[in-house]
Amino acid sequence: MHVNLPNDLKSLTSFRFFAAFWVFLFHLRSRISYEDNWFWGLVDNGARGVDFFFILSGFVIFHVYEGPIKNGEFSRRSYLIKRFARIYPLHIVMLLIFLLIAIAGSNQIHGVFASVFLLHSWGLTDGLVLNGPSWTLSAEMFAYILFGVIVVRSPPTWVITIAFFATAIGVHFFSLMMGKTAFLHLTWDYGSLRIVPLFILGMLLRRLTPRVSILAAALMGIAGLLILLLVATSGPVGYEILVPFVLIIVSGARLSDCQNLPSNNKILVYLGEISYSVYMVHIFVIAAFFEYLPKLGAPIPPWPVICIALVMCSSVSYHLIEVPSRLWINKFAYKYKKRR
Repeated sequence: MHVNLPNDLKSLTSFRFFAAFWVFLFHLRSRISYEDNWFWGLVDNGARGVDFFFILSGFVIFHVYEGPIKNGEFSRRSYLIKRFARIYPLHIVMLLIFLLIAIAGSNQIHGVFASVFLLHSWGLTDGLVLNGPSWTLSAEMFAYILFGVIVVRSPPTWVITIAFFATAIGVHFFSLMMGKTAFLHLTWDYGSLRIVPLFILGMLLRRLTPRVSILAAALMGIAGLLILLLVATSGPVGYEILVPFVLIIVSGARLSDCQNLPSNNKILVYLGEISYSVYMVHIFVIAAFFEYLPKLGAPIPPWPVICIALVMCSSVSYHLIEVPSRLWINKFAYKYKKRR
C-alpha cells in the first residue's frame, strides 16, 4: 500500500506549537515554584522539543520539495530564499531587541557577529548569546543548505537509511569527545551537527509514512503519546525519546486529513502557525515578566497568565513581522529574478 499524503499536514503544524510550548515551559520552570508531579516532570525534559522540531523539519522539507526534485523543477535559489525568509526576519528583530536591552543595561555583549550570520551553533561563542534559543536557527540553516546542495536527486530509501545511521553514529561519538552523553545535548557547541541525523530521520519518516495504514497510524499515535508520557516523566531522557517522536510524527502526517482529529482543529493549526514566534519571543516574554516589569513596580502574575501573554505576543509578531517580511522578501526576489 502506498498513499499520497495531503499537501497540508495539519496535525504536524499543530504539533509544532506543543513542541515550542514545551521548550517555553522548560525555560519558565526555573523562574517559578511548582509541585513535584508528572506534569513538571514532563516539563523538565522540555529541551527535547528542539529535537522534535529538527525531525519535523526534515520531514516537512522533504515533503514539500521531493516532488519538484523528481520533476527537475527544484530551484536552489528559490528554495534558499524561502528558507531565509522563513527564519531570518524575526530572528534579526529579536536580536536587535536583546542587543538594545544589553546596551541599556550596560551589559557585556558577546556573539553579535555569530548571531547575525547564523554561526552561533558552531562553537564560536562561549555559550548561548543574546536570544539564546536562536542557536537552533544556525543549525536549521546548515541543514537547509546541506539539503539544497546534496539532494539533487530523490535518494532511494536505503541511502537515506544508511545516511541516518552513519551520521547518528558519527555525531554521537563527536558529542562524547565534547564531554556530552549524547548529541541531543549539543547547542552552541556544535549544535549544527546535532540536527543532521535528526533532519535525515525526518526525511526517512516522510519516505515511509505513505506505506502506513490509517489504523496503524492511529495506533502509532496512541502508543507514541503513551510512551512519551512514560519516558519523559521518568527523569532525564536520552535517545529513547526519539521513539515516541517517530510514532507521533508518522501518525500525525498520515492522519492530517482526518477531519475529526483534534490536532486538525483550526485553532490548534493556527497555534502551530505561530509556533515559530512562540519559540523566538518566549525568552523575551519571560524576562519581561520576571526582570523588566518588576523594576517598574509591577507584580509578577501567575504563570498561566504568562502563558497567555506569550501566545498573544506570538500572534502579534507573526502577523506584524513574520508574514509581512516573508511575503516582501519572496516578492522582492521574484521581481529581481524577472529583471535579470
